Order: sequence, then structure tokens, then C-alpha cells
Amino acid sequence: MVAISLQRRVQERRRLRAIQLLERGWTPARVATTLGVSRPAVYQWLQKHRSGGDAALKAQPRSGAPRRLTERYQQMLLVLLSSLPRENGIDADAWDRRLVQRVIRRLFGIEYSLQHAGRILKSVQQEKQFRHVSADELRNLLTMADIARIQKRLGMRHGQRTQRRS
Repeated sequence: MVAISLQRRVQERRRLRAIQLLERGWTPARVATTLGVSRPAVYQWLQKHRSGGDAALKAQPRSGAPRRLTERYQQMLLVLLSSLPRENGIDADAWDRRLVQRVIRRLFGIEYSLQHAGRILKSVQQEKQFRHVSADELRNLLTMADIARIQKRLGMRHGQRTQRRS
């Protein structure tokens, strides 16, 4: 069974809600305004529903390559990017896509383009806006060993590992 993201499940519920409102006699324009979508989207959902019922509006697994960041790695990255870089021993005032790219490479051994690192950073920032979870709660998702490993691996200054003094 393929997992479907929460965001896609919310979209699925929105499509089903649009059909319910249309069945109550609402106009497509009113449904679109109420649900914050375009009128053409409402018409597409209606057409799909007429041809395939509720099942046609269900979220489907996406095609394409599987994600390289596992769910656990995504959670670890969320915890890390939810705090300032300086709080993790990184000599930077804010996260940027180059720093995110470097962190992912160093922590997980996964190579991403700057553009993709920027998308990851943006998605984390959006998730922080909608997620009302305390930093302590997020940190509890990880074991102390994970946090120690992150801090050890991110002992960087200006993108370089700090030099050990003998």
C-alpha cells in the first residue's frame, strides 16, 4: 500500500466537499469562492464525479521516482530547520538553500540541486506555519543519539567542519 500525504488527503476532502455543495444547489462560482479554488477546478471535479463517482475524486499515488529522504530523515530535517543554524553550532544567521543542500549531503549522504534544496526549505517553512507543535515536542521525535549525531556532523563554521585542536 502506498502512503498518501496529509496535504493530498485534505485536497481530496475539498473535492468531495465541492460536490456536496453542488448537490445542495450551490453554483460552481460560489463553491470556488468558498473553497478558495478556481471555477475551472470545480468544473473538472464535477465532470470527474459524473463519470466515476466519489472514487474518481480520491487522491492517487503519485508516479515517478521514490523519495530519497525517508520519513525519518524528513522529520529529522524538520527538527533541524525549525531552529536557527546558530543553535546547532553552524555559523550562519538563517537557513538558505545552499546551507540546506550542504546539511542534507553531510547528514544523509544525499545530493540535491540548489533548486530542490530551496523547495525543501520552503516546504519546511510552510509546514512550520501550519503546524502548532512546540520545539520540545519536535525534538522528542528523535532520540538523543540522533540529536548528538546531528550536532556532531554539523559542527561547521562557514560550511566547513571545525578544526579539532590538539
